[in-house]
Amino acid sequence: MALAKIVRSDNLICTITALISLKPMKNIICAALFLFIIPSAQAQAPASIIKRYKEIFKLIKADKAQELSKLVAYPLIRQNPLKDITNANEFVAYFPVLFDASFKKKFERFNDTVVFEHHGGYGLVGGDFHGDMWLDDRGNITGISVISRRETTLRNQLTKQIQSKIYPTVSHWDENLLVLQSPKLLIRIDRVGQKLRYVSWSQGRPTSSKPDLVLINGVEEAQGTQGGWTYTFKNGDWTYVIDDVEMCETASQCGYFLRLNLKNVEKSSTRLKVVK
Repeated sequence: MALAKIVRSDNLICTITALISLKPMKNIICAALFLFIIPSAQAQAPASIIKRYKEIFKLIKADKAQELSKLVAYPLIRQNPLKDITNANEFVAYFPVLFDASFKKKFERFNDTVVFEHHGGYGLVGGDFHGDMWLDDRGNITGISVISRRETTLRNQLTKQIQSKIYPTVSHWDENLLVLQSPKLLIRIDRVGQKLRYVSWSQGRPTSSKPDLVLINGVEEAQGTQGGWTYTFKNGDWTYVIDDVEMCETASQCGYFLRLNLKNVEKSSTRLKVVK
């Protein structure tokens, strides 16, 4: 079977060359494309997972947030700049924002064939679904990629608030992918139209001031079959690489790193903290 590698750059092309991990919030379109091209790649989900999905949908339809909160693997990541859901109390409070009428109606079209298995995770990728929800092998919710109308409104409001406080030349973006921090830098990775943009300020400088560095035409690439992403930006002989490392031998090796390469030789590697 052919393998697939997904690369997203200025024109957002999905290139099928090596099979990769599909995170709940990323490359849902590419996942659906992969299933369309290679239908045999979709493994049959266990009966226990199908049963759990039906249980989850029943709880959502009945607005039983408290019971559903026990079936979530926290944190539940939300798109920037929305706050991640870190515990059951936050989930219950956020439930009306997360699941609206259209969301509930869509789940009525669920059937056994729309569940896609990949490396122990089970996502809704088929039919009317495009990675809307993911479960782990224990049947706990690990990701919800669909954004309700109410959540979209909240996200847009928060985005406008943030944009009003950022230096004018970099205050517009279509999607913020990451906000990262090191002891010396604050970094934003934004999608602007079909371009990927890197913006950084020296630590302590407000984002309302002129950035120290702005790079565009970045490339976003999956690292391999086990997950993780790389964001690469060129600046003359220098290459700025943001590595999202998800598979590692020790906890210190996992996470986000800024790697600076001069003519393909790594000169420094700095651990980054995700902030929102």
